[in-house]
Amino acid sequence: MYAKSLSRLKELKTTWREEKPGAREIWDTYISLRAKHGDNDGSIERDLQVWFSSLPKSHPSKKWSRYKHIDKHGPWRDDNISWPGGGGPTYDVIHPITRKPCKVPERGWIYAELETMMSRIKAGIVEFRADHTEPPIRKSHLRPIAFDEITDDDIEVDSMDGIDGDAEEEELATQVRGTYFYQQAQVTIKFMRSLIGEKVFNNPKDHYELAKLFNYVMSSSKDAIVMDFFAGSGSTAHAVMELNKADEGFRRFVLVQLPEVLDPKQKEQKAAAALCDKLGKPRNIAELTKERLRRSARMIKDEAPMFSGDLGFRVFKLDSSNIQAWDPNRADLAASLEAHAKNLKVDRTEQDILFELLLKLGLDLTVPMQKKKMEGSVKKGHDVHSIGGGVLLVCLSESIAREDVEPLAMGVIAWHKEQAPAGESTVVFRDSAFADDVAKTNLAAILQQHGLETVRSL
Repeated sequence: MYAKSLSRLKELKTTWREEKPGAREIWDTYISLRAKHGDNDGSIERDLQVWFSSLPKSHPSKKWSRYKHIDKHGPWRDDNISWPGGGGPTYDVIHPITRKPCKVPERGWIYAELETMMSRIKAGIVEFRADHTEPPIRKSHLRPIAFDEITDDDIEVDSMDGIDGDAEEEELATQVRGTYFYQQAQVTIKFMRSLIGEKVFNNPKDHYELAKLFNYVMSSSKDAIVMDFFAGSGSTAHAVMELNKADEGFRRFVLVQLPEVLDPKQKEQKAAAALCDKLGKPRNIAELTKERLRRSARMIKDEAPMFSGDLGFRVFKLDSSNIQAWDPNRADLAASLEAHAKNLKVDRTEQDILFELLLKLGLDLTVPMQKKKMEGSVKKGHDVHSIGGGVLLVCLSESIAREDVEPLAMGVIAWHKEQAPAGESTVVFRDSAFADDVAKTNLAAILQQHGLETVRSL
Protein backbone atom coordinates (compact mmCIF):
# COMPACT_ATOMS: atom_id res chain seq x y z
CA MET A 1 0.00 0.00 0.00
CA TYR A 2 1.26 3.45 -0.91
CA ALA A 3 -0.08 6.93 -0.22
CA LYS A 4 0.59 9.87 -2.51
CA SER A 5 0.40 12.28 0.43
CA LEU A 6 0.46 10.99 4.00
CA SER A 7 0.02 14.53 5.35
CA ARG A 8 -3.18 14.91 3.31
CA LEU A 9 -4.56 11.66 4.72
CA LYS A 10 -3.81 12.89 8.24
CA GLU A 11 -5.48 16.21 7.44
CA LEU A 12 -8.61 14.33 6.34
CA LYS A 13 -8.36 12.14 9.47
CA THR A 14 -8.39 9.08 7.25
CA THR A 15 -8.31 5.79 9.14
CA TRP A 16 -8.40 2.26 7.82
CA ARG A 17 -10.65 0.16 10.03
CA GLU A 18 -13.26 -2.54 9.61
CA GLU A 19 -16.16 -3.43 11.84
CA LYS A 20 -15.33 -6.36 14.07
CA PRO A 21 -17.02 -9.47 12.65
CA GLY A 22 -19.87 -10.38 14.98
CA ALA A 23 -20.11 -6.93 16.59
CA ARG A 24 -23.37 -6.19 14.78
CA GLU A 25 -25.02 -9.32 16.23
CA ILE A 26 -23.91 -8.37 19.76
CA TRP A 27 -25.39 -4.90 19.38
CA ASP A 28 -28.67 -6.27 18.02
CA THR A 29 -28.92 -8.63 20.98
CA TYR A 30 -28.20 -5.78 23.39
CA ILE A 31 -30.92 -3.62 21.81
CA SER A 32 -33.50 -6.39 22.22
CA LEU A 33 -32.45 -6.97 25.85
CA ARG A 34 -32.58 -3.23 26.57
CA ALA A 35 -36.14 -3.17 25.25
CA LYS A 36 -36.95 -6.15 27.45
CA HIS A 37 -35.30 -5.04 30.72
CA GLY A 38 -35.37 -1.24 30.44
CA ASP A 39 -32.87 0.43 32.81
CA ASN A 40 -31.92 -2.81 34.57
CA ASP A 41 -28.30 -3.11 33.40
CA GLY A 42 -27.72 -6.13 35.67
CA SER A 43 -30.44 -8.17 34.00
CA ILE A 44 -29.23 -7.19 30.54
CA GLU A 45 -25.68 -8.18 31.50
CA ARG A 46 -26.86 -11.56 32.81
CA ASP A 47 -28.89 -12.40 29.71
CA LEU A 48 -26.12 -11.19 27.39
CA GLN A 49 -23.63 -13.55 29.03
CA VAL A 50 -26.12 -16.41 28.67
CA TRP A 51 -26.40 -15.51 24.97
CA PHE A 52 -22.61 -15.57 24.56
CA SER A 53 -22.46 -19.00 26.23
CA SER A 54 -25.09 -20.37 23.84
CA LEU A 55 -23.12 -19.46 20.71
CA PRO A 56 -21.15 -22.17 18.86
CA LYS A 57 -17.38 -21.75 18.81
CA SER A 58 -17.47 -20.88 15.10
CA HIS A 59 -19.81 -17.89 15.59
CA PRO A 60 -17.94 -14.59 14.93
CA SER A 61 -19.48 -12.95 18.02
CA LYS A 62 -17.95 -15.59 20.28
CA LYS A 63 -14.54 -13.97 19.85
CA TRP A 64 -15.85 -10.74 21.41
CA SER A 65 -17.47 -12.28 24.50
CA ARG A 66 -15.40 -9.92 26.64
CA TYR A 67 -18.04 -7.28 25.81
CA LYS A 68 -20.13 -8.84 28.55
CA HIS A 69 -20.58 -5.81 30.81
CA ILE A 70 -23.36 -3.25 30.42
CA ASP A 71 -23.78 0.43 31.23
CA LYS A 72 -25.85 3.25 29.74
CA HIS A 73 -23.60 3.33 26.65
CA GLY A 74 -24.09 -0.37 25.90
CA PRO A 75 -21.81 -3.44 26.06
CA TRP A 76 -18.24 -2.83 27.23
CA ARG A 77 -15.07 -4.72 28.13
CA ASP A 78 -12.19 -3.79 30.40
CA ASP A 79 -9.22 -2.25 28.57
CA ASN A 80 -5.65 -1.25 29.35
CA ILE A 81 -5.34 1.96 31.33
CA SER A 82 -1.54 2.11 31.12
CA TRP A 83 0.75 4.06 28.76
CA PRO A 84 1.83 2.04 25.67
CA GLY A 85 5.52 1.09 25.87
CA GLY A 86 6.05 2.53 29.34
CA GLY A 87 7.26 5.89 30.60
CA GLY A 88 3.79 7.38 30.97
CA PRO A 89 2.63 10.05 33.46
CA THR A 90 2.30 9.15 37.17
CA TYR A 91 -0.04 11.79 38.63
CA ASP A 92 -2.31 10.97 41.58
CA VAL A 93 -5.81 9.64 40.90
CA ILE A 94 -7.81 9.72 44.15
CA HIS A 95 -10.06 6.77 44.96
CA PRO A 96 -13.61 8.06 45.65
CA ILE A 97 -14.10 5.90 48.78
CA THR A 98 -10.70 5.52 50.45
CA ARG A 99 -9.68 9.06 49.41
CA LYS A 100 -6.15 7.76 48.77
CA PRO A 101 -4.16 7.77 45.50
CA CYS A 102 -4.79 4.68 43.40
CA LYS A 103 -1.93 2.40 42.44
CA VAL A 104 -0.26 3.72 39.30
CA PRO A 105 0.29 1.14 36.49
CA GLU A 106 3.94 0.21 35.94
CA ARG A 107 3.89 1.92 32.53
CA GLY A 108 2.12 5.04 33.80
CA TRP A 109 -1.40 6.32 33.06
CA ILE A 110 -2.72 6.14 29.49
CA TYR A 111 -3.95 9.75 29.63
CA ALA A 112 -1.22 12.38 29.43
CA GLU A 113 -3.07 14.95 31.56
CA LEU A 114 -4.91 14.60 34.87
CA GLU A 115 -7.71 16.76 33.40
CA THR A 116 -8.29 14.18 30.67
CA MET A 117 -8.38 11.38 33.23
CA MET A 118 -10.91 13.30 35.33
CA SER A 119 -13.18 13.93 32.34
CA ARG A 120 -13.20 10.17 31.60
CA ILE A 121 -13.98 9.40 35.23
CA LYS A 122 -16.82 11.91 35.22
CA ALA A 123 -18.22 10.38 32.02
CA GLY A 124 -18.20 6.92 33.59
CA ILE A 125 -15.59 5.58 31.18
CA VAL A 126 -13.16 4.84 34.02
CA GLU A 127 -14.43 2.59 36.82
CA PHE A 128 -12.71 2.30 40.21
CA ARG A 129 -12.01 -1.02 41.93
CA ALA A 130 -12.99 -1.79 45.54
CA ASP A 131 -10.09 0.22 46.92
CA HIS A 132 -6.99 2.15 45.90
CA THR A 133 -4.60 -0.84 45.92
CA GLU A 134 -5.35 -1.59 42.24
CA PRO A 135 -5.52 0.79 39.24
CA PRO A 136 -9.01 1.63 37.95
CA ILE A 137 -10.57 -0.15 34.97
CA ARG A 138 -10.85 1.61 31.63
CA LYS A 139 -14.00 0.74 29.68
CA SER A 140 -13.90 0.01 25.96
CA HIS A 141 -17.41 0.09 24.51
CA LEU A 142 -18.76 -1.91 21.61
CA ARG A 143 -20.10 1.36 20.24
CA PRO A 144 -17.20 3.84 20.62
CA ILE A 145 -18.07 7.02 22.49
CA ALA A 146 -17.19 10.42 21.02
CA PHE A 147 -15.62 12.01 24.11
CA ASP A 148 -15.34 15.41 22.49
CA GLU A 149 -19.13 15.48 22.24
CA ILE A 150 -19.79 14.52 25.89
CA THR A 151 -21.04 17.41 28.05
CA ASP A 152 -22.03 17.65 31.70
CA ASP A 153 -25.66 17.25 30.62
CA ASP A 154 -24.87 14.11 28.68
CA ILE A 155 -23.27 12.48 31.71
CA GLU A 156 -26.56 12.51 33.62
CA VAL A 157 -28.83 11.40 30.76
CA ASP A 158 -31.18 8.46 31.03
CA SER A 159 -29.68 5.12 30.01
CA MET A 160 -31.94 4.92 26.95
CA ASP A 161 -30.77 8.26 25.55
CA GLY A 162 -29.18 7.99 22.12
CA ILE A 163 -30.36 4.41 21.58
CA ASP A 164 -33.01 4.21 18.89
CA GLY A 165 -32.67 0.55 18.02
CA ASP A 166 -31.47 1.22 14.50
CA ALA A 167 -28.30 -0.85 14.41
CA GLU A 168 -27.52 0.30 10.87
CA GLU A 169 -27.07 3.86 12.15
CA GLU A 170 -24.54 2.88 14.82
CA GLU A 171 -20.78 2.86 14.40
CA LEU A 172 -19.63 -0.25 16.21
CA ALA A 173 -16.25 -1.42 17.46
CA THR A 174 -13.68 -1.61 14.71
CA GLN A 175 -10.33 -3.26 14.21
CA VAL A 176 -7.26 -2.95 12.04
CA ARG A 177 -7.42 -5.53 9.29
CA GLY A 178 -5.08 -8.47 9.70
CA THR A 179 -1.76 -8.50 7.88
CA TYR A 180 -2.79 -11.57 5.93
CA PHE A 181 -5.89 -13.68 5.41
CA TYR A 182 -6.69 -16.93 3.71
CA GLN A 183 -9.25 -17.90 1.09
CA GLN A 184 -9.35 -21.36 -0.45
CA ALA A 185 -8.50 -21.09 -4.13
CA GLN A 186 -11.03 -23.79 -4.98
CA VAL A 187 -13.90 -21.51 -3.93
CA THR A 188 -12.99 -18.91 -6.56
CA ILE A 189 -12.11 -21.48 -9.21
CA LYS A 190 -15.56 -23.05 -8.75
CA PHE A 191 -17.23 -19.66 -9.04
CA MET A 192 -15.29 -18.76 -12.18
CA ARG A 193 -16.18 -22.08 -13.77
CA SER A 194 -19.88 -21.38 -13.16
CA LEU A 195 -19.50 -17.87 -14.60
CA ILE A 196 -17.35 -18.65 -17.65
CA GLY A 197 -18.14 -22.34 -18.17
CA GLU A 198 -14.51 -23.41 -18.29
CA LYS A 199 -11.41 -23.11 -16.14
CA VAL A 200 -9.74 -20.37 -18.17
CA PHE A 201 -7.78 -18.63 -15.38
CA ASN A 202 -5.25 -20.12 -13.01
CA ASN A 203 -5.59 -18.95 -9.39
CA PRO A 204 -8.04 -16.07 -9.96
CA LYS A 205 -8.47 -13.62 -7.08
CA ASP A 206 -11.69 -13.82 -5.10
CA HIS A 207 -13.79 -10.75 -5.94
CA TYR A 208 -15.65 -10.87 -2.62
CA GLU A 209 -12.39 -10.69 -0.67
CA LEU A 210 -11.16 -7.87 -2.91
CA ALA A 211 -14.42 -5.99 -2.30
CA LYS A 212 -13.80 -6.23 1.47
CA LEU A 213 -10.26 -4.93 1.01
CA PHE A 214 -11.32 -2.04 -1.25
CA ASN A 215 -14.09 -1.07 1.14
CA TYR A 216 -11.56 -1.12 4.00
CA VAL A 217 -9.22 1.40 2.36
CA MET A 218 -11.87 3.63 0.79
CA SER A 219 -14.93 3.24 3.02
CA SER A 220 -15.37 7.02 3.16
CA SER A 221 -15.49 7.42 -0.63
CA LYS A 222 -18.25 6.06 -2.83
CA ASP A 223 -16.72 7.62 -5.96
CA ALA A 224 -13.16 6.32 -5.69
CA ILE A 225 -11.17 5.04 -8.67
CA VAL A 226 -9.53 1.61 -8.40
CA MET A 227 -6.64 0.86 -10.75
CA ASP A 228 -5.26 -2.60 -11.50
CA PHE A 229 -2.21 -2.79 -13.74
CA PHE A 230 -2.48 -6.60 -14.05
CA ALA A 231 -6.18 -7.15 -14.72
CA GLY A 232 -5.99 -10.87 -15.44
CA SER A 233 -9.34 -12.46 -14.62
CA GLY A 234 -10.97 -9.07 -13.96
CA SER A 235 -11.72 -9.75 -10.29
CA THR A 236 -10.85 -6.14 -9.39
CA ALA A 237 -13.57 -4.73 -11.64
CA HIS A 238 -16.08 -7.31 -10.42
CA ALA A 239 -15.29 -6.31 -6.82
CA VAL A 240 -15.94 -2.64 -7.62
CA MET A 241 -19.27 -3.54 -9.23
CA GLU A 242 -20.24 -5.52 -6.11
CA LEU A 243 -19.44 -2.57 -3.84
CA ASN A 244 -21.52 -0.21 -5.98
CA LYS A 245 -24.38 -2.69 -5.95
CA ALA A 246 -24.22 -2.90 -2.14
CA ASP A 247 -24.42 0.83 -1.41
CA GLU A 248 -25.43 2.49 -4.71
CA GLY A 249 -21.90 3.90 -5.04
CA PHE A 250 -20.22 5.43 -8.09
CA ARG A 251 -16.77 3.84 -7.82
CA ARG A 252 -14.95 3.26 -11.09
CA PHE A 253 -12.14 0.98 -12.19
CA VAL A 254 -9.23 1.26 -14.60
CA LEU A 255 -7.79 -2.06 -15.73
CA VAL A 256 -4.62 -2.62 -17.71
CA GLN A 257 -3.90 -5.96 -19.37
CA LEU A 258 -1.42 -6.84 -22.10
CA PRO A 259 -2.94 -8.88 -24.95
CA GLU A 260 -0.80 -11.91 -24.08
CA VAL A 261 -1.31 -14.54 -26.76
CA LEU A 262 -2.92 -17.85 -25.76
CA ASP A 263 -1.47 -21.04 -27.22
CA PRO A 264 -4.09 -23.81 -27.68
CA LYS A 265 -1.25 -26.36 -27.84
CA GLN A 266 -0.45 -25.70 -24.19
CA LYS A 267 -2.67 -27.74 -21.89
CA GLU A 268 -3.34 -24.95 -19.36
CA GLN A 269 -4.26 -22.48 -22.14
CA LYS A 270 -6.33 -24.79 -24.34
CA ALA A 271 -9.73 -24.01 -22.74
CA ALA A 272 -9.03 -20.27 -22.73
CA ALA A 273 -8.03 -20.26 -26.39
CA ALA A 274 -11.14 -22.30 -27.26
CA LEU A 275 -13.37 -19.76 -25.50
CA CYS A 276 -11.83 -16.93 -27.53
CA ASP A 277 -12.51 -18.92 -30.70
CA LYS A 278 -16.11 -19.49 -29.61
CA LEU A 279 -16.55 -15.76 -29.00
CA GLY A 280 -14.94 -14.91 -32.32
CA LYS A 281 -12.22 -12.93 -30.55
CA PRO A 282 -8.42 -12.94 -30.85
CA ARG A 283 -6.72 -15.52 -28.65
CA ASN A 284 -5.36 -13.34 -25.86
CA ILE A 285 -5.88 -12.74 -22.14
CA ALA A 286 -7.31 -9.23 -22.59
CA GLU A 287 -10.27 -10.68 -24.50
CA LEU A 288 -10.94 -13.10 -21.63
CA THR A 289 -10.82 -10.20 -19.15
CA LYS A 290 -13.42 -8.28 -21.14
CA GLU A 291 -15.70 -11.31 -21.40
CA ARG A 292 -15.50 -11.85 -17.63
CA LEU A 293 -16.58 -8.22 -17.09
CA ARG A 294 -19.56 -8.62 -19.41
CA ARG A 295 -20.72 -11.76 -17.64
CA SER A 296 -20.13 -10.27 -14.18
CA ALA A 297 -22.27 -7.26 -15.14
CA ARG A 298 -25.07 -9.54 -16.36
CA MET A 299 -24.89 -11.58 -13.16
CA ILE A 300 -25.15 -8.48 -10.96
CA LYS A 301 -28.10 -7.21 -13.01
CA ASP A 302 -29.84 -10.58 -12.59
CA GLU A 303 -29.15 -10.56 -8.84
CA ALA A 304 -30.24 -6.96 -8.33
CA PRO A 305 -32.63 -5.93 -11.14
CA MET A 306 -33.42 -2.65 -9.34
CA PHE A 307 -29.77 -1.59 -9.32
CA SER A 308 -29.44 1.44 -11.60
CA GLY A 309 -25.66 1.89 -11.43
CA ASP A 310 -23.32 1.82 -14.41
CA LEU A 311 -22.12 -1.70 -15.22
CA GLY A 312 -20.54 -0.82 -18.55
CA PHE A 313 -16.92 -0.24 -19.53
CA ARG A 314 -14.92 1.18 -22.40
CA VAL A 315 -11.88 -0.45 -23.95
CA PHE A 316 -8.83 1.49 -25.11
CA LYS A 317 -5.66 0.31 -26.77
CA LEU A 318 -2.41 2.24 -26.55
CA ASP A 319 -1.40 3.77 -29.88
CA SER A 320 0.38 6.71 -31.41
CA SER A 321 -1.30 10.05 -31.98
CA ASN A 322 -3.92 10.42 -34.71
CA ILE A 323 -2.14 13.58 -35.84
CA GLN A 324 0.73 13.15 -38.25
CA ALA A 325 4.07 14.34 -37.01
CA TRP A 326 5.99 16.58 -39.40
CA ASP A 327 8.59 14.26 -40.91
CA PRO A 328 9.66 15.73 -44.27
CA ASN A 329 11.64 14.05 -46.98
CA ARG A 330 14.30 16.71 -47.48
CA ALA A 331 15.07 15.37 -50.92
CA ASP A 332 11.49 16.02 -52.03
CA LEU A 333 9.90 18.77 -49.91
CA ALA A 334 7.09 19.34 -52.39
CA ALA A 335 5.89 15.76 -52.01
CA SER A 336 6.23 16.08 -48.22
CA LEU A 337 4.04 19.19 -48.17
CA GLU A 338 1.41 17.43 -50.24
CA ALA A 339 1.50 14.35 -48.00
CA HIS A 340 0.96 16.51 -44.89
CA ALA A 341 -1.81 18.64 -46.37
CA LYS A 342 -4.18 16.56 -44.25
CA ASN A 343 -2.69 16.34 -40.79
CA LEU A 344 -4.84 13.45 -39.55
CA LYS A 345 -3.73 9.90 -40.28
CA VAL A 346 -5.87 8.24 -42.93
CA ASP A 347 -6.24 4.88 -41.14
CA ARG A 348 -7.92 6.33 -38.03
CA THR A 349 -11.63 6.32 -37.21
CA GLU A 350 -13.68 9.22 -35.88
CA GLN A 351 -13.79 7.49 -32.47
CA ASP A 352 -9.99 7.39 -32.40
CA ILE A 353 -9.84 11.14 -32.94
CA LEU A 354 -12.64 11.89 -30.46
CA PHE A 355 -10.91 10.10 -27.62
CA GLU A 356 -7.58 11.77 -28.33
CA LEU A 357 -9.42 15.10 -28.10
CA LEU A 358 -10.76 14.06 -24.69
CA LEU A 359 -7.25 13.30 -23.49
CA LYS A 360 -5.79 16.54 -24.81
CA LEU A 361 -8.62 18.67 -23.39
CA GLY A 362 -8.47 16.95 -20.01
CA LEU A 363 -11.96 15.45 -20.21
CA ASP A 364 -12.95 12.15 -18.64
CA LEU A 365 -12.77 9.17 -21.01
CA THR A 366 -16.05 7.89 -19.59
CA VAL A 367 -18.18 10.97 -20.35
CA PRO A 368 -21.35 10.32 -22.37
CA MET A 369 -21.25 10.76 -26.15
CA GLN A 370 -24.03 11.52 -28.61
CA LYS A 371 -24.10 11.91 -32.39
CA LYS A 372 -26.50 13.98 -34.47
CA LYS A 373 -26.66 14.67 -38.19
CA MET A 374 -26.84 18.36 -39.11
CA GLU A 375 -28.56 18.89 -42.42
CA GLY A 376 -26.67 21.10 -44.81
CA SER A 377 -27.12 22.01 -48.46
CA VAL A 378 -25.61 18.66 -49.38
CA LYS A 379 -27.76 15.55 -49.08
CA LYS A 380 -25.60 13.60 -46.67
CA GLY A 381 -25.30 16.38 -44.08
CA HIS A 382 -22.63 16.45 -41.40
CA ASP A 383 -22.28 14.29 -38.27
CA VAL A 384 -21.67 16.30 -35.09
CA HIS A 385 -20.59 14.62 -31.86
CA SER A 386 -21.59 16.03 -28.48
CA ILE A 387 -19.33 14.93 -25.64
CA GLY A 388 -20.00 15.44 -21.97
CA GLY A 389 -23.43 16.98 -22.51
CA GLY A 390 -22.22 19.66 -24.90
CA VAL A 391 -18.92 20.55 -23.23
CA LEU A 392 -17.20 19.43 -26.43
CA LEU A 393 -18.82 19.56 -29.91
CA VAL A 394 -16.90 17.93 -32.75
CA CYS A 395 -17.54 17.75 -36.49
CA LEU A 396 -15.02 15.61 -38.37
CA SER A 397 -16.47 15.92 -41.86
CA GLU A 398 -13.70 15.79 -44.45
CA SER A 399 -15.34 18.46 -46.63
CA ILE A 400 -17.51 21.44 -45.66
CA ALA A 401 -18.76 23.46 -48.62
CA ARG A 402 -19.31 27.24 -48.36
CA GLU A 403 -23.08 26.82 -48.64
CA ASP A 404 -23.01 24.40 -45.68
CA VAL A 405 -21.31 26.81 -43.27
CA GLU A 406 -24.38 28.68 -42.04
CA PRO A 407 -26.84 25.74 -41.71
CA LEU A 408 -24.13 23.66 -39.99
CA ALA A 409 -23.29 26.47 -37.57
CA MET A 410 -26.95 27.10 -36.71
CA GLY A 411 -27.53 23.38 -36.16
CA VAL A 412 -24.60 23.20 -33.77
CA ILE A 413 -25.84 26.31 -31.91
CA ALA A 414 -29.37 24.91 -31.54
CA TRP A 415 -28.11 21.57 -30.22
CA HIS A 416 -25.74 23.31 -27.82
CA LYS A 417 -28.59 25.43 -26.40
CA GLU A 418 -30.72 22.32 -26.04
CA GLN A 419 -28.06 20.64 -23.89
CA ALA A 420 -27.18 23.84 -21.96
CA PRO A 421 -23.83 22.66 -20.54
CA ALA A 422 -22.35 24.47 -17.56
CA GLY A 423 -19.22 26.50 -18.32
CA GLU A 424 -17.42 27.09 -21.58
CA SER A 425 -17.78 24.76 -24.57
CA THR A 426 -15.25 23.85 -27.22
CA VAL A 427 -16.11 23.31 -30.90
CA VAL A 428 -13.68 21.40 -33.12
CA PHE A 429 -13.54 20.95 -36.91
CA ARG A 430 -11.02 19.51 -39.35
CA ASP A 431 -8.87 22.37 -40.61
CA SER A 432 -8.60 20.70 -44.02
CA ALA A 433 -12.39 20.31 -44.37
CA PHE A 434 -13.08 23.93 -45.37
CA ALA A 435 -13.10 25.00 -48.97
CA ASP A 436 -11.04 28.06 -48.03
CA ASP A 437 -10.14 30.32 -45.11
CA VAL A 438 -13.23 32.48 -45.73
CA ALA A 439 -15.56 29.53 -45.04
CA LYS A 440 -13.65 28.65 -41.90
CA THR A 441 -13.65 32.25 -40.65
CA ASN A 442 -17.37 32.69 -41.31
CA LEU A 443 -18.28 29.53 -39.41
CA ALA A 444 -16.17 30.57 -36.41
CA ALA A 445 -17.72 34.05 -36.44
CA ILE A 446 -21.29 32.70 -36.43
CA LEU A 447 -20.54 30.37 -33.52
CA GLN A 448 -18.84 33.11 -31.52
CA GLN A 449 -21.78 35.48 -32.05
CA HIS A 450 -23.96 32.91 -30.25
CA GLY A 451 -21.68 32.42 -27.24
CA LEU A 452 -19.51 29.55 -28.46
CA GLU A 453 -16.25 31.33 -27.89
CA THR A 454 -13.75 28.48 -28.12
CA VAL A 455 -13.44 27.22 -31.68
CA ARG A 456 -10.53 24.99 -32.65
CA SER A 457 -9.49 23.06 -35.74
CA LEU A 458 -7.46 19.93 -36.27
